[in-house]
Amino acid sequence: MNSSIAALIGESPAMQRLRALVAAAAPTRLSILIEGPTGSGKELVAAALHEGSGRKGAFVAFNVAAIGESMFEDALFGHVRGAFTGASGESAGLLREADGGTAFFDEISGLPVALQVKLLRAIDTGQFRPLGARADCRSDFRVVAATNEATRALVEAALFRADLLHRICAVEIHVPDLAEHIEDVPLLVRHFLDCAGFGRLAVTDGALRLLQEREWPGNVRELRNAVEWAATLAKGTLDEAAVRRALSGREGAANSRSVSVQESLALRELLGRHEWDTGCAAQELGIHRSTLYRRMRRWSVVPPSRT
Repeated sequence: MNSSIAALIGESPAMQRLRALVAAAAPTRLSILIEGPTGSGKELVAAALHEGSGRKGAFVAFNVAAIGESMFEDALFGHVRGAFTGASGESAGLLREADGGTAFFDEISGLPVALQVKLLRAIDTGQFRPLGARADCRSDFRVVAATNEATRALVEAALFRADLLHRICAVEIHVPDLAEHIEDVPLLVRHFLDCAGFGRLAVTDGALRLLQEREWPGNVRELRNAVEWAATLAKGTLDEAAVRRALSGREGAANSRSVSVQESLALRELLGRHEWDTGCAAQELGIHRSTLYRRMRRWSVVPPSRT
């Protein structure tokens, strides 16, 4: 087992299934879509797929949602010297950096539809043209993408191209949320303590029970932050008192999640009134339709399935 797969901590059935699927899919050339909630460890899965692939090139991560639309082509395809004002040198771009390796597209569902066409061609042919170049470049990259949204529902809502989904999803891997493998909390806690330099800190059964009884909407990432803060606050032993102190300031986050739920319900009600006509709904809100689409993605609002 490679070290990245071993980093997928847990002995629950859900985590055993995940490791087995990653081990089976890693050596293939198939494109892979990783689906799972925020904080569940999707980039760890992507890194494990790359390590197990045997590919000699780099693992290059690209957060789609973190790049503005105007910068997307430059970040992805690169540019030649003089391509635009300030382009004093050449930039390889993500796809050339990933030649012989893996291109990891995180939050792929956040890519605007207009840019999905450009990515589709590059994935389909392995060819693309850097900004300002006179000829195409070629790169042998493997595609791994990740999303925390139901991509097929986005296709039904015309927010994601079906042909792009088919290209990036030869294999689909679901990363479970923490609630699906809550029995792994003791192993995760010990792993987080070791990684943060608290390896000698004892943990009481009461502290572990408290951590297992709590809901973790931020999943493994949120648990890790809480454990490291509790360890910092602990006085010789990570006990219930340390855990309670670490968790005491998290009510604001819970209130924020409540607001998101309210926003989601309000947007669903508005779209329902307009029979899911996004143009009419955007007009009532006084916003551009693309802004409405971004809000729909943010709050996971998709139209009801039409049968």
